[in-house]
Amino acid sequence: MEACCSLVSPSLPCVSLAGNQISGVLRQLGRGEFNSSLRPRKLYVSLRDSTMFTRMALRSNVSEDADDMYDDLFKKYGKVVFKRKDQKSPSEEANDDAESLSFAVAVAKVANEVKAADIRVLFVKPLVYWTRFFIIATAFSRPQIDAIGSKIRDLAEKHYGKVVSGDTKPNTWTLLDFGDVVVHIFLPEQRDFYNLEEFYGNATLIDLPFENQPPFRS
Repeated sequence: MEACCSLVSPSLPCVSLAGNQISGVLRQLGRGEFNSSLRPRKLYVSLRDSTMFTRMALRSNVSEDADDMYDDLFKKYGKVVFKRKDQKSPSEEANDDAESLSFAVAVAKVANEVKAADIRVLFVKPLVYWTRFFIIATAFSRPQIDAIGSKIRDLAEKHYGKVVSGDTKPNTWTLLDFGDVVVHIFLPEQRDFYNLEEFYGNATLIDLPFENQPPFRS
């Protein structure tokens, strides 16, 4: 998730972020907390010439009030607007979520047809930044994991134009990464051990339009 800074003229309309707003943006991007103890009135950064900015900072008086320094920078270089290149409108985000949900449910149905057990679809977008949905399922042998994975890959490529990334070999925990949807196929022991449902306990569980296979019990 790439972020950018665009330098614009002071005469043009811009977005001015307070310290707590900057902190929220950075948290959403997974880049940690912003130290707002100085409570800057505006965020000024020139990435176009960071060495020039460094030289100016070194020459400035360390006791100078931070707000005055920011005002001087603003007069010389204008405001800096911080935004994500991939930022979408709420309606576009909702459409993308709906498309991803349709794909996730279709994948879950395919896994069910190959007798995967205890299938769960979780909406994890509010919790992580790299995907929208997790699918978690149990298989009872590596050949079954291979069969489930093959069916899912065929569905994704032929009907959704999606290609899986990562290692797709049938391991005790096999992960199929489609970007907006990530599929986890476990053997029973590994699923109990890693317990992703509990780890992502705040995720939203999606109701599935089929009778789910029950968990395996010996």
